[in-house]
This record gives sequence, C-alpha cells and structure tokens, in this order.
Amino acid sequence: MKIVGINHLGLAAKDPVKARWFLAEILKLPFLGEELVKEQKTNTIMFESSVGPAAAGARLEIVANQEGEDGPIKKFVETKGGGIHHMALSVDNLDEALIELKVKGIELIDEKPRYGAHNSRIAFIHPRATGGILIELVQATAEHG
Repeated sequence: MKIVGINHLGLAAKDPVKARWFLAEILKLPFLGEELVKEQKTNTIMFESSVGPAAAGARLEIVANQEGEDGPIKKFVETKGGGIHHMALSVDNLDEALIELKVKGIELIDEKPRYGAHNSRIAFIHPRATGGILIELVQATAEHG
C-alpha cells in the first residue's frame, strides 16, 4: 500500500453554517464545492487548507448530516461535540490497500470500496484497529484527480 499524502481532515461542526462562514470569510480559504453523499447521509463542504503556491496540500472538509436524517455525523456531534471526525489519506490503489490491510488482520468498516464525495473511491478503517482514530482511505478517480 502506498500512502500518497493527507487528502483531507473531516471536521464535524456543531454549527456547519458558521464553520463554513469562518473558513470562507475569515480565513479566506478557497471553496472547492459542496456535495451530498446520500449513501452516507452526509453533506460535505470542501475547502483548500491553504492559499497560494502551497494550496495543493490537504483539504478541510466540513461534514454534516443530511438535513432531516439521522446519521453518523449527528451521532458524533451529540456524543463528542464538534472536532476532527476523521483523517483521510490518499492511496494510489484502494483495492490493493484493502487487501493488504485484511491480510494484516486490520478491522475495516468497508470491506470493499464505495463512492464518496467528488466521485472518489473510499473505504474506512475501523477506529478499533487504529487506537481510536477513524481513517478514511481515498483514491481519486480520473474524472476528479
């Protein structure tokens, strides 16, 4: 498995509207888009984590439950408050990464890839296998490199 870098940090905000305003208007981070990932009942709001030449680095993703739905983000905020929900790592080949993790006995939430925001392929590693950190593996598709 080859980790290419940090893809994004998923931020569960108590007030996603205010968090979006803060990143856009106060920090002036470039807005990359908003997308509802229906399968996960999660709305994602993506920003670059920096501006200028360094902007190709990790992104910041505000995650919030799909309006009117119970889902994983609502439960997280209710039990833990706002904060970092997950760390997403870019991998060069998600299928191979999952096979390698299974062979090593690592507990996965997703045994096979599913689609995430920006038409990426994703899979989550269970926090029990990582010491309590929810890790998302992300492979960009050709359409959304």
